[in-house]
Amino acid sequence: MRQNLSRATAFIVFFVTVFVLLALDRYTKFLAVSALSDGGSVALIPGVLDLMLVYNEGAAFGILQGARLYFIIVATLASLGIIVYIAITKRHSLVRVFALALICTGAVGNAIDRALSGKVVDFIHTLFIEFPVFNIADSAITLGVIVLVFSLFFPHEHRSGKHLHREALSSRNRARLDTDASGHSVDSEPDSIAGSDNPDLRGDRADA
Repeated sequence: MRQNLSRATAFIVFFVTVFVLLALDRYTKFLAVSALSDGGSVALIPGVLDLMLVYNEGAAFGILQGARLYFIIVATLASLGIIVYIAITKRHSLVRVFALALICTGAVGNAIDRALSGKVVDFIHTLFIEFPVFNIADSAITLGVIVLVFSLFFPHEHRSGKHLHREALSSRNRARLDTDASGHSVDSEPDSIAGSDNPDLRGDRADA
C-alpha cells in the first residue's frame, strides 16, 4: 500500500478520527443510560435492530467477564503502542492510519467506562441474529481490525495523476537517452575512421 501520508499528517488524521468517534461513543452511551435505564427497549429498525441497556463487565460483545484492571492495562498499552508506531514511522497509508484510529477509539472508549464505573455501557441489540449487545466502541474495534487486516493482506497502491505524469516523463527521458546513446555509437565509428591518420584505413573505407 502506498505510503502517502507524512508523520505529521498521519497524527492529524489519527487524533481527529479518535476525537470524533470517541465523542460519538461517549454521547451515545450517555443517551442510552438516560433513556433506557427503566429496562425498556426502543425499536430502531423493527425486526432487525433495537436499543436496550446492558452493562458489561467483560470485553467487547460481552466476553471475558470481570477482568476490569486487565482490560484497562491492555487498552492503555495498545493505545500507546499505536501512537509510538505512528511516531517512529516516517510514511503512512491513509487506510492503515484510519484502521489504527478505530482500534484506539474502541479501546479507549470502553476503558473509560471501566475506569469510571467498572462496567461498559452496551445498547445496540440485533434481532435478526443471536448476538451480544454492543456499542460504538465495540463496532470501532471490530471494523478497525478488519480494515487493518485487509490493508496488510490486500495492499493497493494508489497513484495520483501527478505521480503518473512524473513516471511518464521519466520513462520518456530514459528512452531518449537510450536513443541518443545508440545513435552516437553507430555514427561515431565512421567519423573516427575518416579522421584517422592511417592511410590503410582511409583506403579501405574508400574501396568500400
